Amino acid sequence: MTKKSKIYFILIVLLFLLCFYIDLPKVTINLGFIGVKKTITIEHPSINIPGFLVKSLNPSLGLDLKGGSELVLLANTSKIPPSEISSAMSAARNVISNRVNLYGIADATVTTAKYGNQNRIIVDLAGVKNLSEAKKLVGETAKLEFLTLKSNVPSQLQNLQTIPISFFNPKTDLTGADLKNASIVYEQGSATPSIQLNFKAEGLNKFSALAKANVGKPIGIVLDGKVVENPVINSDLANGAFSSPIITGNFSLQQAQTLVDQLNAGALPVPVKLIEENTVSATLGSQSINESLVAGIIGIIIILFFMIWNYRTLGLIAGFSLIIYTLLTFAVFKIIPITLTLEGIAGFILSIGMAVDANILIFERMKEERISGRTEKVVLNLGFKRAWNSIRDSNVSTLITTLVLYLFGTSEIRGFAITLAIGVIISLFTSVTITRNLLSAFITDKKARYELKYS
Repeated sequence: MTKKSKIYFILIVLLFLLCFYIDLPKVTINLGFIGVKKTITIEHPSINIPGFLVKSLNPSLGLDLKGGSELVLLANTSKIPPSEISSAMSAARNVISNRVNLYGIADATVTTAKYGNQNRIIVDLAGVKNLSEAKKLVGETAKLEFLTLKSNVPSQLQNLQTIPISFFNPKTDLTGADLKNASIVYEQGSATPSIQLNFKAEGLNKFSALAKANVGKPIGIVLDGKVVENPVINSDLANGAFSSPIITGNFSLQQAQTLVDQLNAGALPVPVKLIEENTVSATLGSQSINESLVAGIIGIIIILFFMIWNYRTLGLIAGFSLIIYTLLTFAVFKIIPITLTLEGIAGFILSIGMAVDANILIFERMKEERISGRTEKVVLNLGFKRAWNSIRDSNVSTLITTLVLYLFGTSEIRGFAITLAIGVIISLFTSVTITRNLLSAFITDKKARYELKYS
């Protein structure tokens, strides 16, 4: 083994150990010794670099594996021109996706579907515990308005801490649509969260014009028809000294965060109504995971047996490369993360079988080169070189297929396409790079060091 081969071998072993660590499952071990019982729980690993990156490496499971709920929303598109319905539904899907992501719902999938003349939005919420809050956030819009005071309001009413909405004009040009974003802030000396509003350029012009026209008068900041604050416009505000007004409505932190999420997500372009709610049991998901794991393990064992039976020591080395491939692929799924569904697991298992194709092509080319009596090093190099074009073309054609499936398929098909595509890309790395370096580490220039079994 040359010095270069030793370095590559050590790097491959380190990669194996790293992937094995990332893929560690959550395991509970019950120990008993001389009447003393102890339970040890091994958690999923995590990445924790203070000030840089904090990331859990829990596997991301879809609704069908983790359990959860599915919401079906009916969109009212009766007032939208037929030519604009598709774009409106896409916009509505993006808004709802933003909402559930801002809310912190993990593994949420939002898709659109058409049933007859009905346009629907389907929201899959894997592992959601507080479903009522999720439904409220998905279906409701935080309507923000800035209203001016009516001209006939008595001065004594203008000094009230909260002025009833009936004393404000019903509408102005400045609304939540003019916001760039909203954020939670804490004013100096206060432990109560406030909400800072940052306007778009056009919205800032509207706000300045509104402030200049109402110096010394209160304006109503109204959320969903309720006045949360009615600050008096002073000269500094009118002159643009404060371009980002702050709402101090005595909010709890949870109320402030929900409000900020709703404001940042924006308004739905079409009205929606919840028409169906389905619950998937986590028990069913656990059974599906177990059955998928058994299928995957059986498949790997059969592949390993086939490779060792046909190619002996070369097959054993390829088998170790296949194990690294499996661990590396699952580690990538956890790091990105990729939400695994049954369809996604099917794509993963299929990619394991496809990962062996490259090794078979290489070993068969090596068989042909051995017949000419060349040394092991030459056989190895020629086998990889002459098999590369076939390996490249077959994998590129598979990637093109996965791209088509992703672009035109449903969410389930997309999950299959993504896991298969990632698996194919990683298989190119493991079969061509890892397998080759493992073989180089053990093969010498002697002739016929490893005899291949001929059929």
